[in-house]
Amino acid sequence: MSSDPVDLSELELSDRTPVPRVIVDHIQRLILRGGLKAGQRLPSQRELAEQLGVSRPSVREALTVLETMGLLTVRAGSGVFVAKTTNRRPLWRYSDRCTPADVYEARLGLEGYATRLAAARVDEPSEELLRRCTTSMRESLRTGDLIGLAVNDTEFHDLIFEISGNPVLAAMYRPVREMLIESQRLPMAQLDRLSETVREHEAILESVAKQDPDRAEAAMQSHIRSAAGRYGIRL
Repeated sequence: MSSDPVDLSELELSDRTPVPRVIVDHIQRLILRGGLKAGQRLPSQRELAEQLGVSRPSVREALTVLETMGLLTVRAGSGVFVAKTTNRRPLWRYSDRCTPADVYEARLGLEGYATRLAAARVDEPSEELLRRCTTSMRESLRTGDLIGLAVNDTEFHDLIFEISGNPVLAAMYRPVREMLIESQRLPMAQLDRLSETVREHEAILESVAKQDPDRAEAAMQSHIRSAAGRYGIRL
């Protein structure tokens, strides 16, 4: 375990991007490009806030996202460490309510049918919004931007429910949205398999764009099964 000093003071803040997102992007790049090594201990939240020139709540939120993505590991009483590549398994924050398998099973039915409806009701503007998401996902994959990939992944699934045009489905989705988003992030710790999720979303898009409900539903369910599999869950 490395205890080398870490200097993260190169942060460039933007008026347009929320501070926690800027911190996440910055630390993520350092981890993925080797500036922060596996097992290396990060400074305390107070020290990080001082180095970066930001508030401690912003640092805390950013570290939570990075832990959820499996890039950081929090050890009680010891600190925050860069996760080892072989141990990058994201934290599941809903263990008191359900398991990830429960969520993936529910998504098969809920999102599968929402996608079927979306294929029957999609119009050109809606298709373009979905296509922007997959294009951004492809670009995020190219640049190694995990957070950008996750954000556009979430937007894609949000749009599917919106395009489905069913207010009851939307009402069922809203209370569990954060849980579903978390399940989308779980497989992303498998960095060598990120291209799979991009291809799967592109397949969903093309089936929806062709207004083929059967293929669209099957493509979404295939994606959910594959995502669960990348996390080690067989549906």
